[in-house]
Amino acid sequence: MLGLHQAVVITTAAKGIVHTGSGTVTQASNHATGVTLDTTSGVITLAAVALAATTNAQFVLTNSTIQAEAVILLTMQDNNTTDNKQLACALVAVADGSCTISIVNPHSATSTSEHASKIHFLVINPAIS
Repeated sequence: MLGLHQAVVITTAAKGIVHTGSGTVTQASNHATGVTLDTTSGVITLAAVALAATTNAQFVLTNSTIQAEAVILLTMQDNNTTDNKQLACALVAVADGSCTISIVNPHSATSTSEHASKIHFLVINPAIS
């Protein structure tokens, strides 16, 4: 186990950080529908619905592992590649037990509803002193 002030050093391309406490959840009906997943990393499959041009939607990820001071990393795996109408995501707010995520369609045309995009997340909580 690493001490409080030790660094993780990855020295080759074949190595990486392996996280085993991951999970998955699927949004039920639309991009504003909240989801619950109590893991420190995971994949949120968004509802397979279109998002209007230049519009954003927000939803709450309820997650008991999140602390108010947590850093939450988000990446969008967007399968809406038709006419390059990819979506983007951003973290809006963090509180004990939840965070708010915003999805945006920055383009001048509505995104497709053919595929459900996914948001990958990783929760990094502060060290306990």
